[in-house]
Amino acid sequence: MAVIKHIAIHQSPLKLIRYILNGDKTDEMRFATGLQVTPNVAAAYMEMSANFENFSGERFYKKSLNRKNLGDNETLQKEKIRLHHYIQSFKSNEVTPEEAHRIGVEWAKKVFGENHQVLVTTHTNCKHIHNHFAVAAYDLDGKAWYDNKETLERCRDISDKICKAHGLSVIEKPRYRANHKYADWLARQKNVSWKTRLCDDIDKLVLREDVKSVKDLAEQLREKGYAVTLKKYLSIKAARNRKAVRSLRLGDGYGIEELQYRIENKDREISLSAVARYQGIQREYAMCLRELQITVYRKEENSHNVTYGELRRNAELLTYLCSNNIHSDEDFRNTVNAAAEKSDKLKKLRDGLFAEIEQEEKILQDGARFVELNKIKMPTADQLDELAGLSYLAKYNLRSSEDITAHGKTLEKLKTELSDAEKNFEASVTEKRHAAENYKTYLRQMQSDYDYVLEKLKREREEIRIAEQDLQTEQEQAVQTNQKYYR
Repeated sequence: MAVIKHIAIHQSPLKLIRYILNGDKTDEMRFATGLQVTPNVAAAYMEMSANFENFSGERFYKKSLNRKNLGDNETLQKEKIRLHHYIQSFKSNEVTPEEAHRIGVEWAKKVFGENHQVLVTTHTNCKHIHNHFAVAAYDLDGKAWYDNKETLERCRDISDKICKAHGLSVIEKPRYRANHKYADWLARQKNVSWKTRLCDDIDKLVLREDVKSVKDLAEQLREKGYAVTLKKYLSIKAARNRKAVRSLRLGDGYGIEELQYRIENKDREISLSAVARYQGIQREYAMCLRELQITVYRKEENSHNVTYGELRRNAELLTYLCSNNIHSDEDFRNTVNAAAEKSDKLKKLRDGLFAEIEQEEKILQDGARFVELNKIKMPTADQLDELAGLSYLAKYNLRSSEDITAHGKTLEKLKTELSDAEKNFEASVTEKRHAAENYKTYLRQMQSDYDYVLEKLKREREEIRIAEQDLQTEQEQAVQTNQKYYR
């Protein structure tokens, strides 16, 4: 099993080169290989420096001195990546240093090709053998290497394939890798995030009778110890060493206009006549939303600590139920499952296109030489060995340059299909996540305040019945009016 991770090196490239080429860690440089670069600290630094400065226009070892001083209203351009640092870690006692290094070199060649400067080293000085890769930001033709979600997934897939070929284990179902920082996620899981506490404080202050405007809200926040600036935006600073955050960045309902609306409408809830327009679980959640609004807005006993955030989630859930025509628990489960199945199907389609593109690129890379070798009537022993290494191309029936050109066209078509597949997959992931979030809200309510709210609704059953009758009367009168008009 090998795990791949990436670190972008914006400064101090020499520090990385020295670290990975440390003789104490690489068995006196026994496990150090350079692809298009010399595996020596001084030589590698000079060669990679020349490559970077030639194509980037910046200095290799630190921030460029020729960058202009920008004005107060401008921001500094982000420093370019000097080196890409990849780490390939193996399971303890599963691989020897020799095999780990062979795998690392093979992985680097397949990922970056033969036209890229890459230092490959295997560190053997700890329990878990691991490979380090210092990868130039540009290949020898000046093409930049971009590390993003897609390329990192490709790096991991190639690593898994190589490990399988060497008889090593792989992670068949990798854990979800969140894009946000782990510390922030952990804080939110424990409900101690400073942003969560700030939202809770705002939710409570908005409902106070003496808060009649956003200006009043800002004053109350200051009294609670926040540093507040109210101009075009409402900016709030929670602690001395923490940056201020604009309220609109806290989520829906926290922009200045939204806060003012919440303050002016703190005593309003969805009407019974509006509730009566829904059917099935849509009506149940409309009633649930109404009761939660009453609990918050009228300041009744709030044993469940209902906040504005909870009201917003209920409103979003109701909208989701309506837009997806969900009227029962079974409808909801089917919608969530369908979204997940669609996303999985599109992922398989995308991954399949990745594999086909990789194969076509390999055919184009080796195809011309394969055709050339097959045309030699009296090949040498070396040429026969080379031809044997390209034997996988035999099934493609390559006989001329026209055949190679045809595969080039196939490659371009696959890349176009991949672009569409990527967009469809990303849209399906958003759809799947949206469905899951709403279903979680639904399940949480079923387990907690939902029963509590429905119990309170018993006293309103008669009012709901009357509202339904009124709605039916309105509809009948509208029909009669239309009939008179068309006569």
